[in-house]
Amino acid sequence: MPKLSLLHRGRQQTWQKLEKLDTKNKKTFWIHCASLGEFEQGRMLIEKVYIHHPDVYIILSFFSSSGYEIAKNYDKVDEIIYLPTDFVSNARQLIQKIKPDIVVFVKYEFWWNLIQEIQEQKIPLYLIAGVFRNENYFFRFPFSHFAKYLSKYDMLYIQNESSASVLADHDITNYHIVGDPRIDRVVNRSYSTIINDDIYEYCKDKTVIIYGSVWPEDMAILSDFINEQTDFVHIIAPHNIGEDHIRKITKSIKRSFDCYSDDELLHDILVIDNIGMLGGLYKTAKYAYVGGGFGVSIHNILEPAVFGIPVLFGPNHTKFKEAYDLIAIGAGFSINTCQELMAVINNYEQDNQKVKHTKQALKEFFVKNEGATEAIYNDIILSSAFNTKKNI
Repeated sequence: MPKLSLLHRGRQQTWQKLEKLDTKNKKTFWIHCASLGEFEQGRMLIEKVYIHHPDVYIILSFFSSSGYEIAKNYDKVDEIIYLPTDFVSNARQLIQKIKPDIVVFVKYEFWWNLIQEIQEQKIPLYLIAGVFRNENYFFRFPFSHFAKYLSKYDMLYIQNESSASVLADHDITNYHIVGDPRIDRVVNRSYSTIINDDIYEYCKDKTVIIYGSVWPEDMAILSDFINEQTDFVHIIAPHNIGEDHIRKITKSIKRSFDCYSDDELLHDILVIDNIGMLGGLYKTAKYAYVGGGFGVSIHNILEPAVFGIPVLFGPNHTKFKEAYDLIAIGAGFSINTCQELMAVINNYEQDNQKVKHTKQALKEFFVKNEGATEAIYNDIILSSAFNTKKNI
């Protein structure tokens, strides 16, 4: 079903769900994410509330169908909804029906009518995993009046110093630099990663390269390498597993390959045609390439990096601090051509010490950058908002 159809139907269901909402006089924690990436950044906070505050009613909302559809069966919240269009009337109805005690937006989500209503009702409001740039539309004419609402948040939890500088330049001081809570999520998930038995046997004693979340634009760079390099096992995980997309991904592969859904895995090129395996696959790899960098932007490079392996990606990574961080410690590599990809991997293949140094550098990186979720939780959830009785 097309995404717009899913979004339209989901928004209609939102009001039906909220009509039946019964918080049973519980405190209500509402967290909103644009899509799946933002959900991953807020997930550890949700789960800390779920574990330590079982008496709190948790509502999770999404803008995108790609986030909602994957998370719709998530069992650590009481209700999952699509966020309706940002009309004044919708904002008022949402607040009236949900009656939140705390509202959290993740990263880039700014629904100005809803934000204004929350602030007018004096409901504690927070942004987590925030990233700000001078080119953000709300800092520029004719939309700069929106920036005044940022200074009325109870706190903006931001990822980096550059965001702090941008906010300070616009006389916004209610921020706290805590880092990226997605790092907590990938570290936590790495402890419980499970590798399917068939994948384990397929990869056993072999040098594996994972190409994660790839698009046809990535394959234009990767296909020659995959076709020529027979000493490696190449595992390709398309960003979209629709038949048409997989056909576009595989049309440039000139050697025999298997799909994971096939009865047997016989060749050294494997195409993953299902959802949910990619995180575990990275654990089998010596190298990872993360797609999207020859399109709009790269996908999640922290997911493979947490396993201590070098990560390659395309040039469109400028909005991601973690890309610069990994490049700086010699564990991330931005490439523009197949030749550059080959050069990086050849350097590693010829120098075993380089592999050890990368693993150590990544270990230190994750240890240094963990803790954003704990800092946010201590500030928000342990505040007085959850230590008083529900106002009804």
